[in-house]
Amino acid sequence: MFSYERGNETEAEFIEAELDLFNKRVKKTTQKEDHKKFTVIVKKDNEIVGGGIAYSSLYYIGYLETLWVNPFFRKQSIGSQILLLLEKSLLEYGCDMCHLETFDFQAPSFYKKNGYEVFGELHYQKQNLTEFFLKKNLS
Repeated sequence: MFSYERGNETEAEFIEAELDLFNKRVKKTTQKEDHKKFTVIVKKDNEIVGGGIAYSSLYYIGYLETLWVNPFFRKQSIGSQILLLLEKSLLEYGCDMCHLETFDFQAPSFYKKNGYEVFGELHYQKQNLTEFFLKKNLS
């Protein structure tokens, strides 16, 4: 008989590790690290005014996780420069594509302006928002 129950953090880590082992056994990868993180920080007068985080997951799959610019410093190409530096890091590491998600109230037009194309979207009626999924070929 099986029992279904809520798991804890240790059990969640076990499940993730088992899936990673399965993935590596079934689909070999040459990527040295399972999760390679890239971070870009922008400072003005030693204060952080923007930054971004991207990473390469297994199989050199590039993902933009976070991009933020202080509202007082927007519209000065800071975000575009952060994005460009993260994309360059991903490409140099071996990723040929980057993908991300953003909400309609965040920055879909910013990413489109920077060469990303929408490949999917989800509409959340209860929350009255749309989540966009975008991608860009880096090579």
